[in-house]
Amino acid sequence: MKPTKAAVIGGGNSALTMAADLALHDVAVHLFEFPEYADSVAPFMETGMIEKYGSYGTRGRTGQARLALVTTDLDAALAGVELIVVAVPAYAHMAVFEALAGRLTDGQTVVISPGNWGAWRLRRVLDESGGAANVRVAETDVCFHICRANEPFLGPSRVRVVLERSRIRVAATPTRDTEAVVRQLAPIYPEVVAADNVVATSLGNDNIIGHGPLVLMNTGWLEYTAGDFMIYRDGLTPSVAKAIDAVRDERDAVAAAFGLEVATATGDTYESYRNARWVRDPCETGPPALTHRYLSEDMPYGLVPVAVLGGLVDIPTPCCHAMVTLSGIANEVDYWTEGLSLERLGFTGLSPRDIVATTAG
Repeated sequence: MKPTKAAVIGGGNSALTMAADLALHDVAVHLFEFPEYADSVAPFMETGMIEKYGSYGTRGRTGQARLALVTTDLDAALAGVELIVVAVPAYAHMAVFEALAGRLTDGQTVVISPGNWGAWRLRRVLDESGGAANVRVAETDVCFHICRANEPFLGPSRVRVVLERSRIRVAATPTRDTEAVVRQLAPIYPEVVAADNVVATSLGNDNIIGHGPLVLMNTGWLEYTAGDFMIYRDGLTPSVAKAIDAVRDERDAVAAAFGLEVATATGDTYESYRNARWVRDPCETGPPALTHRYLSEDMPYGLVPVAVLGGLVDIPTPCCHAMVTLSGIANEVDYWTEGLSLERLGFTGLSPRDIVATTAG
C-alpha cells in the first residue's frame, strides 16, 4: 500500500527528485538535511515547493510539488512517517544510520537508494543499538532516476528527470520483508521488482562498473577541462567500453559464484551508449575533479567489496584492483584501507554461503 507520509533524507539530485515524486503522488513529504548542509534545502524551506520537469519519454508525474515539511530537525522529519528514503552518497551513510538509531519506530520502512551495502550496514547498526526490530530495512540496486537539480537553464528549486529506469531491483534484510517493501513502492514506482537479497542489489549497481573506466581513461582531458566536455558522448570510445566490459565481467563472475543474479548489460557496450539519447543530455558532462563521487564513492563502496568478495570465491579481479589502485594514487587516498573490507561489512570468517544466509536473515 502506498505510504501517506514519507521522509526523504538528503539534499542532492536524487533526494530532491524523490521528494518531488512522492509529493506529486499525494504523499505528505518531510525533506530532511543535516544542519551543516542546510544550504542545499534552504530554497525549499522558504517556499515548500519543488517543480519537477521531465525529458523525452518521461512517464512519471511532473509539475509543482508541495512539501509538507523541510527541516534540519531529524526527529521532526521522522515523526509519523511510514517510509524513509535515504538518498545520500555511500560515504555519508554511516552518519545517517547512526543518527537514525534510536529514532525509528516499529512499522517504519527505510529504503536506501542506491544501496551500496547500505541496507546491510544499517541493519547491523540497528541490531547493535538494540532497537527497531520491527523496522523494514531495504535498498535498491540503482537510483530511481538519472536526474539533476537546480540546473542553470531551469533555475533553483527545480529538478529534472533525464532518464527513468525500466527496472529497479529492491531487496530487504531480512529478505522476508522484500515483498512488503515492493508493494509499498510499486504504486509510485511500478518498475520495482524483488531481488535475491541485499548482496545482489549492492553488487548490482552498474555505476560501479562504468564510472571508474570512464573517468580514469579520460583523466588528462578531464583535468585539463575541469570536466567541461560530454563525457559519455565523447569520452566513451571503443577502448573505454572494453574496460567497462572487463570490470563488468569480473563483477558478474563474483555474483555468480555467490549464486546471485544481478542486473547486467548485454550486447555491444559501445554501441548501446553511442545510440542512447541520454548520453547527449546537457547534464552529462564530466566530473570537475577526480575527487568526485564517481571515484570517491564507487571505488571504496563499489569495487573494493567486489574485489574482496572475489577473493573469497577465488575469482580474480585484476581490472577492479587496477581501478581502485589507480584512483587511490590519483586522489592520494588508500581506498583499500578506507573501503568496505570484509571486517567493515561484518563478514570476517564467513563463507560465501554464510554471507548470503546472514544477510538474508
